[in-house]
Amino acid sequence: MRSPLDCVLCLTRQSLEAARLATPDVDLQRQVLESAFQIFLEKGLNAPAPLLATLVHRSMREIAGVADPYYAEKKLFNRLALDQLPRFRRWVAESPTPFETLVRLAIAGNSIDIFFGELDEDMIEAAIKAGLDQTLVGSVAELEEAIRAADSILYVTDNAGEVVFDRLFIETLISEDCGKKVTVALRGAPILNDATLEDAKEIGLSALVPTIDNGSDGLGVLFDITSREFNDAFVGADLVIAKGLANWETLECDPGPLHPKKIAFLFKAKCKFIAEEVGAQLGDLVVQIR
Repeated sequence: MRSPLDCVLCLTRQSLEAARLATPDVDLQRQVLESAFQIFLEKGLNAPAPLLATLVHRSMREIAGVADPYYAEKKLFNRLALDQLPRFRRWVAESPTPFETLVRLAIAGNSIDIFFGELDEDMIEAAIKAGLDQTLVGSVAELEEAIRAADSILYVTDNAGEVVFDRLFIETLISEDCGKKVTVALRGAPILNDATLEDAKEIGLSALVPTIDNGSDGLGVLFDITSREFNDAFVGADLVIAKGLANWETLECDPGPLHPKKIAFLFKAKCKFIAEEVGAQLGDLVVQIR
C-alpha cells in the first residue's frame, strides 16, 4: 500500500526519538533527521512505510555508530513480560474461551510498544486488560479453523517482549491436543524494537520450536532483502501467522511469487489509516485471514 502523507510526520518523530536514544550528540541527531528528509524526497510516498522506516533507521544506525539503539529497552520488555507469564497461563486456563483468550493475549502483546508509553509493569498490565476486553475485528473461529487445517505453520514475529505472548500461543499450537509443526521467524538484524534470534533464545522460545531469522534488517517482510531460508519457509508453510502492523503493511498486497496457502494477520490497529483499511476502529484488535 502507498504511504499516507501522515506517515512522514510519524517517521520524522520516530527518527528523532531513535536518534536521541542512540546518541546525545545534537549534531548527529540533526544529521539523522537530514538523512531522513533526503530519503523521503528520494523515495516519495509510493513505497510502503516499512520500507521508508527501514532506510531511515539503517541510516540512523550508521550516522550514530550504534548497532542496536533499542537493546536495553528490548531486554527490559522481555523481562517484564516473562515475569507475568505465569499469570497469563492462569488466565488462559481459567477462561471459558481459552483459544480466544490466547489470541487476545497475543494481539495484546502487540499493544505494548516503545513509542506508546513507558516500559513498566503498569504498561503491561494496562495492555493486557485492554486486550481481554477490547473490540476484536475478524473471526477467531476462522483463525482456529485455519490452524486446524494446517500441518505446518510459519509464525512471523514483531516486537521484543511481545514474543513472550507469542510463546504462550505457540505452546498451545505445538501441544498434544493441537500437534502443529511450528517454525518461528524473527528479524535478521536489529530494527526498532523488533525481536531477533537473541530475544527468542532469551525468552525460551528457541528451546520450544525451530527459530530462524529472515536475513534482513527490514521492517516487516521485504522479499527483496529476505533470505532464501526465510522465503522457502514462507512459501512452504500451510499457514503463515504474521504479527504486527509492519508485517501486515508489507504482506497485505500480493507477495509476488511467494504464495503460502493462507496468511493470518494478528495486530492492534495503532494507525488510523490501517484501521480504516481493515474496517476497524483505532485501537481495535484485528484478526484478518487472507
